[in-house]
Amino acid sequence: MKVWQKSLISTIVLSVFLLLAMGSEPYHTDTTDMRIVPIQQGTVAEGIRIVAEDGSFELKGGERFTSPFQNNIWSGYCRRFSNNTLLTQAQDALSCGAKKVRIYIGDRQTPLYGVLLLNSSVGAAYGAASRSYLIRLEDDKIRHAQAGNTSVSYELVKYKRTGYWDDGRRTSSEATQYTWVLWYSSYPF
Repeated sequence: MKVWQKSLISTIVLSVFLLLAMGSEPYHTDTTDMRIVPIQQGTVAEGIRIVAEDGSFELKGGERFTSPFQNNIWSGYCRRFSNNTLLTQAQDALSCGAKKVRIYIGDRQTPLYGVLLLNSSVGAAYGAASRSYLIRLEDDKIRHAQAGNTSVSYELVKYKRTGYWDDGRRTSSEATQYTWVLWYSSYPF
């Protein structure tokens, strides 16, 4: 190959790389404070008692409790919980460390079966749900579960997602994650 041919090919290749670089997406760096922060305490609504199936803890309605365990569904395999599929994810929760429980409602002798997930918080979370659990179940969901269906109750925590683009623009948006989730039914999970 002659020198002018090599120069022409080099110029064409360099031009292609420059065109590709100009069309590429800017790089985004996430600066969200995702360090795990345990939620130490919580309260269960009056008239509800939650007892671990293995007997390791009991959460009584109207009384403040110290969190008997913590899950981390902020990253990895356990991050996949979503509103679209939450009702069917009790088994996934068990594989992420949730506990099987029995739920006693009022004076009713027959408990409901449940799966309880108590998630941790993160540094970017804010509001009361980032510091304490408030476990309550709606009456219509309780009736639904007593009829043999699966119900799910939960609470969300808000957190700020922050970052910046390589051109210096800053980003900020609000996101949510579950702090606790309770699946329950009149049938075992």
